[in-house]
Amino acid sequence: MVKGIKVVVDGLDGVGKGEANLGIINYLESQGARVLDLHKYWAEHDFHPDFTNPVLRGRSNPFYVDLDSFDVLVYSEPTYVGIGKIIREEVTANIGRTYSARQTAELYSADRHVLIKRVELPALDGGKTIIKSRSVATSIVYQPIQAEVQNEQGEQSLSIDDICKLEGNSFALVHAPNILIIPTLSDVEELMARLEGREKDDNCVFENLDLQLRFKPIYEGEVLRNIFQERGSMVEYLDASISVESTRQQAVDIFRRII
Repeated sequence: MVKGIKVVVDGLDGVGKGEANLGIINYLESQGARVLDLHKYWAEHDFHPDFTNPVLRGRSNPFYVDLDSFDVLVYSEPTYVGIGKIIREEVTANIGRTYSARQTAELYSADRHVLIKRVELPALDGGKTIIKSRSVATSIVYQPIQAEVQNEQGEQSLSIDDICKLEGNSFALVHAPNILIIPTLSDVEELMARLEGREKDDNCVFENLDLQLRFKPIYEGEVLRNIFQERGSMVEYLDASISVESTRQQAVDIFRRII
């Protein structure tokens, strides 16, 4: 039986996912929780941690991390190693080469399949709290729209059902989060201003106004909500248009109310 808690914040590019996550992380740290930031681990080790095998083939496992050394696990999708690194630096990078929506979806699916099996499930079984940016919800929203755009250029269509049936995505939905938080913003043009003004630069092909306008109603719509609610997730929305402080506090309030 899974003992831990998984919280996912998912939404449009630049909407405030990081701030919502940070609000919950800061709150948990204020309660004495120890945080393992996988972004730092990935940068140092160029691979995922292993929470189950201190010894491999008779030798000390260089990727082993003791579950007793932390309380909260923080990370994002796609990952920054292996398949995730390829997604970030090649497949979705704005570098002049394009990949089909289906291939993009398959790569995301494989990246999260490995992440969930190797990292999430052992952490949850160990009673840890996971705070995560993006998930299979992103693929459900983004790749069908990506396929629509490419379909105008002769590519094949891709439905939400097609996305959900991919092996890694199906596995992710079986292990859906306890809470899915979706930050919202009424003015999508404000998103673009935020993206242009932030220090972080993902150089991602999806960061344009036309696509974000198409993604927005799906994030806020009944289909996505039902997919997760039917699998036991609490789906919550917050208003990310007020201020950074408000976005963080709303996320904390949702977390405390449900957990």
